[in-house]
Amino acid sequence: MKLLSRITALTVLAAPALLANPASRGNTGAPELPFRGSASPERLSARGVLRFSIDRDALKSFTESPSSSDFDYDLLRRFASDLGASLEVRVRSNPVDAAEQLAAGIVDLAVLPAEFKPRPGMISLEPCPVGQPSSEPPKFTAFFREDSLPLAELLRGASRRIADAGMAEEIAPLYCKQMPTEGPLARPELPKAARISRYAGTIAKYAGAAGFDWRLVAALIFQESSFEERAVSVAGAQGLMQLMPGVSAEVGVANITRPEANIRAGILYLRRLSRQFPDTESGDRLALILAAYFLGPGHVFDAQDLARELGLNAKAWRRGLEETLPLLEDERFHSRTRLGFARGRQAVDYVNRILERYELYRRHLDRHPEVRASAERIRGAA
Repeated sequence: MKLLSRITALTVLAAPALLANPASRGNTGAPELPFRGSASPERLSARGVLRFSIDRDALKSFTESPSSSDFDYDLLRRFASDLGASLEVRVRSNPVDAAEQLAAGIVDLAVLPAEFKPRPGMISLEPCPVGQPSSEPPKFTAFFREDSLPLAELLRGASRRIADAGMAEEIAPLYCKQMPTEGPLARPELPKAARISRYAGTIAKYAGAAGFDWRLVAALIFQESSFEERAVSVAGAQGLMQLMPGVSAEVGVANITRPEANIRAGILYLRRLSRQFPDTESGDRLALILAAYFLGPGHVFDAQDLARELGLNAKAWRRGLEETLPLLEDERFHSRTRLGFARGRQAVDYVNRILERYELYRRHLDRHPEVRASAERIRGAA
């Protein structure tokens, strides 16, 4: 499935008619704009939407292929998800119009050409995480209003954290174009393999005992925390596997702030979730387990019920829950489910990202001696 069709939370909106047709304003002066105000992390979390503007020509390269954009959609998507928000894009005909939407407070940030000269009251974000060499000039970067500096700093920190997390060659270009595709350096590398290798043995130890591929768990950890052991979400989820405090008691593991305990508790929780889908095919089962990890099993059961109603396969991901989970955001559907509203579109994006990264890790992680040795050392002793 192409990336553009996978991004179910990307809602392309036409410019408001009021702004598109100034003549319609009459002589009443400037319209009231209830959306004005600084784009603070707290405001975005409460609103549940991170809005950005981009011009029509840039949008294609920004979403169609992950490696075609220097300031990538993947980073922005993950950032919004960390805030508990979905992305909303407002497409404009040119960069100037996109910048005007930012200046007017209609959007929270604008993705503009890196060479775009900021207007008074605007600041730009470095497109490449610090420490990542770039082989070509960046094409795009994020621009903010000066009154949204805390949001810009938070996004800059997220990009740096991802840069430190360790990425295979196919993943690294999502954050900063830096690696050649030909020649002696074209072999997949992990520029920051230290963090993965630091936890690989622990992950392998507990994942093997629970019947999971350690690389799947590593992909989940990357999605949840980018291997930042002290990460704490807005909702209070903690550590590498971003566990809520109640999970500790549920699986019988104390002090999930410690990395090993956090990994052990997260894997035990995955094993508990796996028992909720005993008669599902292995590939679909992984997807359903991951969806339950994100939403809780009850919402996944609701999505299965909707799949049965609509004649879809309630035990499948493709042509099944991948299509019905987003319906949990539609009142016409979630009003008749047991648990009601859920962030189904984000769940679909979450599952697909982990499965894609898992496939990359399966192909490349074991080729890196530092990571392989760490995983095999404890896995062999278990």
